[in-house]
Amino acid sequence: MVNAPVTFAAVSGMPRAQAGIASAVASTSRQIGVAVGVALAGTLAGSPVGNGNARAGFAQATHPFWWILAGIGVLIVVLAIISTGSRGRASTERIAHLLQEPDAGATA
Repeated sequence: MVNAPVTFAAVSGMPRAQAGIASAVASTSRQIGVAVGVALAGTLAGSPVGNGNARAGFAQATHPFWWILAGIGVLIVVLAIISTGSRGRASTERIAHLLQEPDAGATA
């Protein structure tokens, strides 16, 4: 659900010369996030498994992970609001010259 918008957001603001790098960073970040998320979920949900009553406690053991996911979701929404507000636009304007492609007629 979020892969296409994340990739579009990462690539759309970059000059064409840097679009591949932006796409690679977005893809790598996504893969690391998935790996860490699965490891965290397994650690939190698997902790009561060793007590011998794994089936009864497994569903309840996943509840802390769902609360963590909900908290991260709220954090993402807050960051999205902040980054698209006046402070985010001012930051974009300050660094825009660093992301512009050099003139085609200019020599290095």
